[in-house]
Amino acid sequence: MILELSLSQKGTDRTENRDVIGSAQRTGAYLYVIADGTSKPASGDLARALTHHLLKSFSRAELTVTSCPDKASKLLLDSLSEVHSKLCPDFPFASTSYLALLVIGQTTISIHAGDCCLGYLGKDRNMIWLSSPHCGPNWKGDLSHSFIADSPARKILLNCMSHRRPHEPTVEFMQTVADRTWILATDGFWAELSMADQLKAIAEQTLDDCSTEDDATVMLLRS
Repeated sequence: MILELSLSQKGTDRTENRDVIGSAQRTGAYLYVIADGTSKPASGDLARALTHHLLKSFSRAELTVTSCPDKASKLLLDSLSEVHSKLCPDFPFASTSYLALLVIGQTTISIHAGDCCLGYLGKDRNMIWLSSPHCGPNWKGDLSHSFIADSPARKILLNCMSHRRPHEPTVEFMQTVADRTWILATDGFWAELSMADQLKAIAEQTLDDCSTEDDATVMLLRS
């Protein structure tokens, strides 16, 4: 898995960029993390602490763990539980969405809570989103990203990392498809930019001409 592109831009309605990205690699195993701190106090700090904790746990684990999809996914889930029980109390009012993508051989594992999303670039150069955002209008998990993007209730998170909520991530196991361009994005990217602007940002490798109120972040990976 190759990291092809990583872009992040502060939103016009934000005083700081609360989006965080990170990656780590072990022999034959890759971990990519994207987190989106909310507007609640210290949410950017929580997003950074979560990302750092996951990457450190993965980097320090035995190779027998990181080379096995089941063991590695359990490692990440245990690490996320530690974030919830040990780190979240330090940020009592904060909350953050996150997406962790683990790639081991022919297995790709997505773990997410909130509205950070995983997708891939289709053959006709369109965005195909795989993750279902945990937000207000999508309580059934059956709405399209374009519909959610236009909803005034989009910013209401039904699930995220927070001291005030139980931790209930969605875990999905997928096949690692060869020659696929995977996309990890915060809602500032997938919801506040049109598909044309999303594709333009990717093609030109910049968000400079893409204005969003929220922070916008995207990672592109090539399998």
